[in-house]
Amino acid sequence: MPSALRRLNQTNAARPSSSEPVLGRGAMGPKVAELQRLLQAAGIPTGPVDGDFGPMTQAAVRRFQQAKGLEVDGVVGPQTWAALRRTSAPAPAPTGKPTLREGDLGAHVETLQRQLLRHGFTPGDVDGQFGPQTRRALVEFQRAKGLDAGGVVSASTWQALEGPVTPRPVSPVTGGDVRTRLLDIARGEIGTLETGSNRGAVLKYPNAFGRGAEAYCADFTSWVSRKAGLSMNNPYCPSVVNELKRRGDWKGKSNPQPGDLVLFDWNGDRVADHIGIVERVNPNGTITTIEGNTENPQTGRQGVWRRERSMGTILGFGNPY
Repeated sequence: MPSALRRLNQTNAARPSSSEPVLGRGAMGPKVAELQRLLQAAGIPTGPVDGDFGPMTQAAVRRFQQAKGLEVDGVVGPQTWAALRRTSAPAPAPTGKPTLREGDLGAHVETLQRQLLRHGFTPGDVDGQFGPQTRRALVEFQRAKGLDAGGVVSASTWQALEGPVTPRPVSPVTGGDVRTRLLDIARGEIGTLETGSNRGAVLKYPNAFGRGAEAYCADFTSWVSRKAGLSMNNPYCPSVVNELKRRGDWKGKSNPQPGDLVLFDWNGDRVADHIGIVERVNPNGTITTIEGNTENPQTGRQGVWRRERSMGTILGFGNPY
């Protein structure tokens, strides 16, 4: 029997039984990654959380064992596991919610993800898995709120998450023709997905203006326009038409150009039902658009997509504002 394995077996036999595995130098896998997270939560650096029990992890285990008065052997048996869990157990936040960090799972992580979306940050799928994308969104949120941007959800972060939504400033893109900027920004959003009813990653469009989940086609065009340095902030298609007419920018159904706003009338009642941005005018008389709150023609997934539209569904066009 190899000496390392014999030592692990002897160590395990000398200690109380436990459902936790005995880990030592050379072990790999999810339990090693959990060990590394617990050591880091206890304030002992381990190097990367990579699931590889190498020399840095072994040194961290020894430091922890010495600090806790345990046998300093660099092997994680039941006593070391128990001490790690006692030391690293998060104190409940005043909200009654636990401290969360990357690698955590469950309903509280799902709540975190939904709160980040409410504030206009994109954690990825609302799936209860605290992965790298959720951590990136959390750090962005913490920086925006002036909190410790360590990517850990403590009491102060929960309080900020559960507080009111502050509209996020939209920084304009500088340089170049405004229609070119508008279309470049819109193209960059193609594939942004809706999850559930007007939720998921697309929430960033209404959230940018302090609004919550709603039919977001006009929020999308407003968001893109603001990113391009324009002034649009209108969530309601009929009022977009009224504003275009008031400004003298309503074109009716004549002379569509790339970068125009396009308003659709699905039922022929002369009231705008939907809005997009003209990407190009096609030789066959159709237009190619980029729209929010629309279906992917191939998959049926709702989100931001490129569409080809016939003139029969169009109420009119407007110069962007």
